[in-house]
Amino acid sequence: MVRHFAEEKGYVVNARPITPEMTSAQMLAPIMGTFEIVVAVGGDGTVGFVLGAVAESGLQIPVGIIPFGTGNLLARMLKICTGRHNEDPLERAMDTIMHGDTVSIDMGKADGRWFTIDAGTGPIADAITKPVKEIKTHLRLLAYGWPLLKSITHRPLRYELTIDDGEKLDVEASGIFITNSSEMGIGVEGIEHLSDGLLDLLVMNPRSVADYWRILIRFFRWFILNQDSGHVPYLLRKVKKVKIEIVPVQVSRSPLHRFARQLRDFLSGKKHQPQLTLEAKTMVDGEPSGTTPCTVEIVPNAVRVRVPRAEAPSLLPVKKLKH
Repeated sequence: MVRHFAEEKGYVVNARPITPEMTSAQMLAPIMGTFEIVVAVGGDGTVGFVLGAVAESGLQIPVGIIPFGTGNLLARMLKICTGRHNEDPLERAMDTIMHGDTVSIDMGKADGRWFTIDAGTGPIADAITKPVKEIKTHLRLLAYGWPLLKSITHRPLRYELTIDDGEKLDVEASGIFITNSSEMGIGVEGIEHLSDGLLDLLVMNPRSVADYWRILIRFFRWFILNQDSGHVPYLLRKVKKVKIEIVPVQVSRSPLHRFARQLRDFLSGKKHQPQLTLEAKTMVDGEPSGTTPCTVEIVPNAVRVRVPRAEAPSLLPVKKLKH
C-alpha cells in the first residue's frame, strides 16, 4: 500500500500504528509537512477512531478507508466493499482512494466519544464487545455467536430514554442501539443516509425464540444476501439526540430467559443470585466505552471521506482532491 501511494501518486507516506491509549493529536501529529489525505486501515473500530480524530481536529482533509476488519460495516455502507467472497477489498479500496470522490458524512458522539456505526447498551450490545481481536481475526462473524447466545441468560433491563426536545420513553430492552446509518445499513441502498442529520434509535426486546429468530433472519438477509426482509422486529425511531438512563427495577424474565439461565447455572455448577442493576455498560463501534447514564447525539457533516465515484450522490458536497 505504501509503495502504491508513493510510486503512483508521489506521496510521502507516514505510516502509524494505532494504540488504545493514543490521542487524536498524537495520531495526527505531522512529521513531514501537512497531510493531503489520511488513510485508515483496519476494522470499524480503527476506522471510527481515525475518523473521530480527524473530526475532533477540525481538519477538512479527506479520509480513505481500507477495510480489514470483521464486519467492515461503514465500508460496506459507503460501497467501498461489497462483502462478496470473490472481491479483492484492497484493490477496490485503493482505487476508491486514488480515483473516487470526496463526500461529507455525519458522525455520532456518545458522551464525547465519536462513532461511525453505533453506540449501544444492554446484554446484546455488551455481547458485541466480548470477542478479542485474535478470535475475530480467525472466526470473523462467528466469533460473536457464543457471546450473543450467552446474552439470552441475562434478563432485559428497564430504561428511561429522553429524546430530542424532552420526550420520554420508558422501555424494557435487551439491547438499545443508536446507529448513524439507517439500521446499520439494513435495506438502505444509497449512502445519503449517512448524511441526513439523524440517528436511528433501535430498541430490541426479544422475549421468545421466535423474536430472536426474526432479528437474526433480518441481519442474515442483509449481511449475507444483501436483501431487506421488510418487517422491522423492534422499535425504530429517528432522533437527533437521546439520553439513556437505567430505571433501577427488576424486569421479569421470559420463559426463554429463565430456561437459558437455569441451563447456564446447571452447566457451570453455580447458582446465579439476581442483583438490582443501577447502571449498564455501554459500547461504541463494538468497543466498551463506559456506563449509563449516557447521552448520544448526531454531529452533521463531521468528516469527509473518499467513496467510489459512481456512488457519490449529487446532493452531498463533492470536491476532487488535488495532488
